Order: sequence, then structure tokens, then C-alpha cells
Amino acid sequence: MKEYGFRKLAGALISALATLGSSAFAADAKYSDNVIRIGVLNDRNGLYADMSGEGSAIAARMAAAEFGNKIHGIPVEIVTGDHQNKTDVGTAVARKWFDADRVDVIVDVVNSAVSLAINSLVVDRKKLVLHNSVSSDITGKACTNRSAQWQYTTRATAYNLVDKKMVQDGTDKFFIIAVDYAMGQSITDMFRQSVEAAGGKIVGVVRHPLNTTDFSSYLLQARASGANAIMLANAGSDMATVIRQAREFGITPDIKLFGDALTKDVVKSTGLDDMQGLQFVSRYEMYRDDAALDWGNAFMEKNKNRAPTELQAATYSSVRTYLKAIDEIDTDDADAVMAQMRKMKINDAFAANGHLRPDGIMAHDLYHVSVKSPDQSKGDGDYSNVIRVIPGDQANIPLEQSECPLVHK
Repeated sequence: MKEYGFRKLAGALISALATLGSSAFAADAKYSDNVIRIGVLNDRNGLYADMSGEGSAIAARMAAAEFGNKIHGIPVEIVTGDHQNKTDVGTAVARKWFDADRVDVIVDVVNSAVSLAINSLVVDRKKLVLHNSVSSDITGKACTNRSAQWQYTTRATAYNLVDKKMVQDGTDKFFIIAVDYAMGQSITDMFRQSVEAAGGKIVGVVRHPLNTTDFSSYLLQARASGANAIMLANAGSDMATVIRQAREFGITPDIKLFGDALTKDVVKSTGLDDMQGLQFVSRYEMYRDDAALDWGNAFMEKNKNRAPTELQAATYSSVRTYLKAIDEIDTDDADAVMAQMRKMKINDAFAANGHLRPDGIMAHDLYHVSVKSPDQSKGDGDYSNVIRVIPGDQANIPLEQSECPLVHK
């Protein structure tokens, strides 16, 4: 009788252990290491730190906090890294995160050369990357089924900046000042296509090194060219410097300025006195509606009273969408999450009428704007007079023209 009881108890214990083991295996199968680990990779101390940097990490944490920092009991962890605007550094960080630190997704990035390198990494790893970098190649010839371009592409903004009416009204000769790396080249190509399609003419192009402090020779070349508009294919402090010096040298307002990779931190740091009248296609408007304004104000409370930039708001949106997809399908499997994100409608503090296309572009409403004068602004972040709203699918390259191999399979 005692032997039978012992056998019965042993059998029950073995059965219980088997059940626990299978449950643990099921959890492991659904979640890679029982942590959802998100890496915010960007420039944390250099040229682009103010527009992304720690602010993007704050935005990512705000997105995670909306889910209680857990999805189905699985903790969400945010880690940060600095690529220093160097491709080799960024690639090394991403490879270590993916291979050793078990990071599931990298977000933000900002530097197009680093983004293109990371795209090559996710091809051979079951990991994701959600870029805020802008080169059209990211979702063009270098696209992958494990990456997305969240903020915008240079085609969506630069191509939609000039139209036939503008040219017919007399703004018809354009001079381009571009930063000499992948982003500058991509914007220059799109500017050229936009101007030529509208019937205008590019009368000159010059390229400058990253972190240039003296743009006088470039601006004098622009004036000598006979241009009535200067297009800026740069970003960050480079853009702020050239805009400020254009006014100091009397280039503006006689010659109009157009920008592409312009962010709210550059508008603020340069000042509306110098920035007013500059035209660009905006990706994000904090004052778009009450919900966007509420999120922007909440962000400012956590970010030393500084308004969110486009990149920071886009990081919030990408992380929020990623976590929402995991919540809906109860797994962090990279391919399953990406498939779920492609099914979702994306409306949040950053994006209106957004959706993820087969080529990886997160298409959402864009805004052709001119920068307000100081007396028109209601406060930090309120810098834009909206000229027109451009629907995302209209703004981006038609899928039939895409160079992304995934589209034409």
C-alpha cells in the first residue's frame, strides 16, 4: 500500500514537472528570452544629439510606459547606444546588441549610412530595425523584410517641395547646398527630380563636410549663380549655421530658402527671426490636434521643457506600434511582429493616417509648411504655417516605381 502511494506521488510529480517544462518552453517559444529588449541607437553627443539623442530614449520609454512596461507579463527593457555618426561604430554596436545582448529591435538610428549597414545585419538575423534615417535607399534597393522607415524618406519630402505653380510664379532657378554623405546625396537627387518635373532649373550644386562652420563661400556661389532659391540638403547644426549666415550676408529674404531634413530643434535654436519664411515638408506637427499637443506637453515635462522633434516623436510612434503588435499577437517573433505591423492603422501623436507599406515605408500625412514669424507662434513647437496636407501614399514613391525587390516578387 505504501509502495503504491509512493509510485502515485512520484508519477504526479513527474507529470507536474513535465507540465511546467512545457509551459516554460511555450513561453520561450513565444518570447525570445522572456524580455522584450528595444535598443535606441543614435547620436547622443554630436551633431544630431539634440534632435534625437536622449530625447528619443525618453520617447521610447514613454511608449513602453503606456503598456505598463510589460506585455502579457513580459518586461520591456529600453537600452541606449551611441553610433557617433560612424558606420563602423554603429555596426559594431548593432552586431553586439543582436548577437550578445539579445536586443530584439533597434529604433531611431538617424544616420543613413549606419541605417544601410544595419539593414544588411537584419537580413541574416531574426531581428528588426525601425529607422528614422531618411535615405530613400533604405526602403528602395537596400530594403529588407525586417526593417521599416518610420519618419519619412527624402523622396516623400524633397520631391513634394516644388510644384509647377511655384515655378510659374517665378521661383524657377535653384542652387543646392548639400552635406557630403549619403543623406545629402539622396536629398540632392530628389530635389533635382522635383525641380525638373516642375519645369525649373538647377543652376548649381556644392557639397560641404559634416559640421561645417563657415558657409560664406557656398552662399556667395549661390548668389553668383543667379538662383532665386537655395535648397538645403543638410541637417542639424549645419542647416542652422547656413540659414543664420544667409541672413547675415543679406542672401535672404531676396533669395528664398527651402529645406528638407529640418527639425524643430533647429528652428528653435536658430530662432524664428532667421527662420521665418523658409519652406519645407514637415513630418510632424505637435499642434496638429489636442491629442498630439497633450503628448508633446507630457514629453516636455520629461525633457527639460524642450518640445519633441520629429525624430523623437517618430521614435515614440515606432516603439508604440511595435509593442502594440506584440500585445495583439502575444509573441516577439520578428517576422510575426512585422507582419502584424503591416496590418495596422497607425494614428498617434506623431502620425496621422499611417500604415506600413510592403517596401517598409511607414506612409503618413505630411505637411508643406512655411516657418512662422515670431509674432505668429503660440509657443515652443508651434513654428509652422501649413500650406497643404500631403497624404502619405501621394507623397511617397508609387509602389510600381519602387526599387525595393520585395515589391516586385
